[in-house]
Amino acid sequence: MNKKDMKPKGLNPFLPFGTYVADGEPKVFGDRVYLYGSYDLFDGGYCSREYRSFSAPLSDLTCWTEHGVSFNVDDVPWSDAVLYAPDALCHNGRYYLFFCLSDGSEGVAESPRPEGPFKNARRITLDGKPIEGIDPSVLEDGGKIYYTWGQFNLKMGELSDDLCTLKPGTVRDKILTNGDGAQGFHEGSSLRKIGDKFCMIYASEYSPAYPNNGARPTKLDYAVGDSPYGPYERRGTVIDNDGCDPSTWNNHGSVIKINGGWYVFYHASSNNSEFSRRARAEKIEVDEENCVIKQAVPTSKGFAGRLLPEDIKSPVNACRFYGGAYVTEAPGGEFPAKGIKNGSGFSFYPVDFECGGYTLTLRCALHSETRLDVSIGGKTVVSEALPSASKASFGFTAPACGDELRFEFSGESGGELCEIFSLGIEKTV
Repeated sequence: MNKKDMKPKGLNPFLPFGTYVADGEPKVFGDRVYLYGSYDLFDGGYCSREYRSFSAPLSDLTCWTEHGVSFNVDDVPWSDAVLYAPDALCHNGRYYLFFCLSDGSEGVAESPRPEGPFKNARRITLDGKPIEGIDPSVLEDGGKIYYTWGQFNLKMGELSDDLCTLKPGTVRDKILTNGDGAQGFHEGSSLRKIGDKFCMIYASEYSPAYPNNGARPTKLDYAVGDSPYGPYERRGTVIDNDGCDPSTWNNHGSVIKINGGWYVFYHASSNNSEFSRRARAEKIEVDEENCVIKQAVPTSKGFAGRLLPEDIKSPVNACRFYGGAYVTEAPGGEFPAKGIKNGSGFSFYPVDFECGGYTLTLRCALHSETRLDVSIGGKTVVSEALPSASKASFGFTAPACGDELRFEFSGESGGELCEIFSLGIEKTV
C-alpha cells in the first residue's frame, strides 16, 4: 500500500493525503455524490491548471474514487490562466461544469458524464460581453437557472437555455456584500435550497468584534432569503477552519443532503501556508423547516461513524494544530508534523476510547530534548520524555469517552524539538 493511502477510509481529510482539493462543491447525481473543486499542487499557490473529479456511492461515503483530470485549461480557447473554483449542474441529461480563472474570466464546459471530461468551453456573457469575477455557483429551481459569482460583491442572474448567456434584465449585484451592516461576504458563494428557503453559503469576513468585514475568511457563513435574489439575512456560521494550520487564510465549500442527513464540505490548508488545501467534511444538523444550521466543529472522523483510537495512524488526521505545529508533505510519501516547538502540538476529535489500557507508539525524529504530554478530555494520561531512538512507546490507561485526544510537546530549546511521522494506538490485551 502506498504511504499516502495508509489511513482508515472516511476520516478527515477524506481523500488520499497527497491529494489537495479545495473549494469543494458536492452534488448528488444518480446514486453517487460528486465532488468538484479546485486542485492545489503541494507547495504551490492557489489552485492549478486542471480540475480532478471525485465521487462516492451514496451507500458508502467513506469510499471515494478519483476519476482523473476532468478539465484542463488547455481546453479553454481564450485563456492560459489558473483554474479557480468550479460548480456543476445536470440539465436535460447532460452535465455542465462552470469554471472561473485567475484572470477573472468565467466559462462553462459540458460532458455526457458527471465526472467528465468536460469539453466545448464557452465564456459566460451578458449583453454580448464576457462577465468578470470568480467562484461561480448555479442552482436550477422552478424552471429557472440561477447563476451567482463575485468577490466582496455577490452578483446573480438567470442563465438562458444555452447555459452560457445571462438573460438581460435579470442580473443584480449586492446580493451579499462585505460593506457596512452587511453579511461579511468575501467570496465562494454556493446557492442552495433548504425547505422553501434559499440559502447562500459563503466564505465570510464577518466577526463579532467588527461585524461587517475585516476578519480572515476562514468561516463558512450562511444567509437566508425567501427568494433567490433575497434579501438575505446572515444567520450564522456553518463551520470555521481556523486552527487547522498556523497560516490558514480562507475557506470555501457548501452543504448537501445525502441519505436523509446533512453534510458540510469545506477545506483546510497545510504546510504552514494558505495553500496545499485538503477536502474535509462534517455531518451537520439542519432545521429544514426554518432553514437553521447548527454550527459544526472540525473533527477527525469525517464520514466515519466513529473514530477509534486504533484508527489514528498519522498527524494529518488531526483536526487542530497549535503553537506553530503543522503537517507537510516530505519526499518519499511521508506526511510528518513539523514546526513542533515548546508548547505546540495537535489534537484529534472525537476519539472513542474504551476504559482500559493502551499502548501509544510514535515514529519520530528528535532534534532536541522533548517532553510529550498526552491528554484525553483534558486529563493527562502520558507525561514522558521522548527517547533519542526513532520509535517511542508509552503505556497509558484511558477512560471510557468520546473526547479530544491531545498531544503537546515541550522543551527548553527555542527551535524545533522533533518531527512526528506516524502514530499507533493499540488496546492492551
